Amino acid sequence: MPAGHAHTRYVNMLLALDDIPQMFNIMASFFTWILLAGFVLFPGTFTSLQQQQLSGVEAQVLNVVSNISLYVIAWICTGIGSIGMIWLWWRWQKNYIWIVNRIFVPGLLNSLAGLISVLSNIYGVQHGTYVITSTSSIIVTAGVAGVCGCLVLLYYFWLLRNIKKEHDREVGVEGAGEHGEGVLRNERK
Repeated sequence: MPAGHAHTRYVNMLLALDDIPQMFNIMASFFTWILLAGFVLFPGTFTSLQQQQLSGVEAQVLNVVSNISLYVIAWICTGIGSIGMIWLWWRWQKNYIWIVNRIFVPGLLNSLAGLISVLSNIYGVQHGTYVITSTSSIIVTAGVAGVCGCLVLLYYFWLLRNIKKEHDREVGVEGAGEHGEGVLRNERK
């Protein structure tokens, strides 16, 4: 084995990325996408201001019934995406690189996109008026964004960083090089 290419846990995780079946990469993309689809559908379920001008019982019934099927579809999409992401996290839990890059970061970014979509609908279309569906949508999208954000911090900035430091101690500090070829920046410590 050439100098600087020891099989550390970090290198083993990197090499394992090539052996994870492509079907799991496709499933990760699908589950994070279907989560986003659910988040994007939520704003379509908000009751418009013209409909809210009804009085009493009519307004309450309309608030509950308005776009109920779209609301259910949004929840189903969000549920499928979340459950699929959790399952893939459990399935590939020992490869921190894969779960950060395929599940946590896309989940965080899709949740933030969903949160922006919900807030822009509330303040753009609804003129800042909150209804039950908009409030639950904010709670869900912010909750998923918070969980994914915490997991990115935990895995990337703590667990993965510690494994990378261990690798650097054994092999030396490596860099990308000028064209991504990978170079050893210094000798072993």
